[in-house]
Amino acid sequence: IAATNHALQRQARLLAHQQRFVRDASHQLRTPLAVLKVQVQSAQRGDLPPQQALAEIAHTVDSATRLANQMLALAKVEQLRQQGDAPVLDWADTVREVALDLAPLIADAGLDFELDTSPAPVRGHAWALRELVRNLIHNAVKHSPAGGALAVRLAVADGEAQLTVADSGPGIADALRPRLTQPFVGGGSAGSTGLGLAICREIVQQLGGSLALDNRPADGGGCAGLDAVVRLPLAAGPATPPPGDNPAG
Repeated sequence: IAATNHALQRQARLLAHQQRFVRDASHQLRTPLAVLKVQVQSAQRGDLPPQQALAEIAHTVDSATRLANQMLALAKVEQLRQQGDAPVLDWADTVREVALDLAPLIADAGLDFELDTSPAPVRGHAWALRELVRNLIHNAVKHSPAGGALAVRLAVADGEAQLTVADSGPGIADALRPRLTQPFVGGGSAGSTGLGLAICREIVQQLGGSLALDNRPADGGGCAGLDAVVRLPLAAGPATPPPGDNPAG
């Protein structure tokens, strides 16, 4: 009876998640598709020069694609949650890999970038760890002023792995802080879908960790930036090499 009740509860949670995903997808994708239709009709009438019309259409398509990909990422987090225990991976490898992938974006913003990692075995799926780090760094780059500073540090203490992504942006307003990790609540920047931090929160909860967003005070008062701090429990046992890696190499 207990096993049957557990299975039914699991199915109920999965069904509720699917219903919420369909509701959110239909609501959030309606706006960019409506905008795209208007832009195409305007281009067909010749209201704008062809190059300008194509540029506006491309921007809308990019925004809709980014939104769809982030919503699929949210759905995948729930899928991984249903798979049970995850392997042990070295989080430091993931952080360095993502930082290398985003290096062109960081360089384009002219940021003074610092990367410091220590070995940190944690239990988690490789995709989830990459998505978590990618969203935090991408969010930091987006909110840092050109020529500002961005630091990514991974340390180990008290049985936890702590990842800190410190940007030099404007920080978070107190009124926005309680809602910022909720889906479709953005920080006000142009092009924000409000899903990046929500994805991070879902991943961190799945991995049994915590996520904190703290304004970093400046020496002379005010805000010197934002520290996004993720803490995950350290895993016992050796880390498993990522798929495709050759340990002997």
